[in-house]
Amino acid sequence: MTSVIVTGTRPGPEPFGAGTAQAPAPQATPAARSAQGTEARETSAGWTVAPARPGDRAALEALFAACSEDSVRLRFFGRSRAFPREYLAAALAGVPTAHDAVVAYRGGDRTRLAGLASLVAGPSAPAADGAAPRAGMVGPAQADPAELAVLVADAWQRQGAGTAMITALLARARERGVVHVRASVLPGRRGLLAALSHRLPAEPGRSSYTRDGLSVVYKLR
Repeated sequence: MTSVIVTGTRPGPEPFGAGTAQAPAPQATPAARSAQGTEARETSAGWTVAPARPGDRAALEALFAACSEDSVRLRFFGRSRAFPREYLAAALAGVPTAHDAVVAYRGGDRTRLAGLASLVAGPSAPAADGAAPRAGMVGPAQADPAELAVLVADAWQRQGAGTAMITALLARARERGVVHVRASVLPGRRGLLAALSHRLPAEPGRSSYTRDGLSVVYKLR
């Protein structure tokens, strides 16, 4: 039996296996791709953290299969058989201003991923190019906090993979000018909140308890 150390927010209301049409994933323009580096970085703990890319799809499917039902429930706030199609498409689209996603692995073997972490834009935020605000952009002075979520395979929990991915996502977010991030967890599972509290100040008056658990907003700048 393993312990889940990080959880996150639900990606959307779509039930698994639904045959409904999906909203198109954000498309990466050349400017968006060059806005931040795509290089992999190795941590002192031996983890390699890199932005997710389309070629990671099969490895991410294997990652999900390696997670217990409890790990999946705590990450997606319910039982699921696979990553939601819309969520996975956005994570692999390579548009960090809308959905920044990183993966963690060891030993140079990217086909065996230990985890996936995401920072997803709030409902509305200013465009990175200075144009009028539009939905789903993570940038300076965004109207809504970006949602942080982490999934680590059971076999790799409590070995620093989640911490390495969180550290990378927060650094990338600061470079983009993100101001606030939010994390939500089910009752009794506060590993992600504890990890964030060591790095960021919580915004007074912006924590909330719902039937889904606890949600806390943190300030990056």
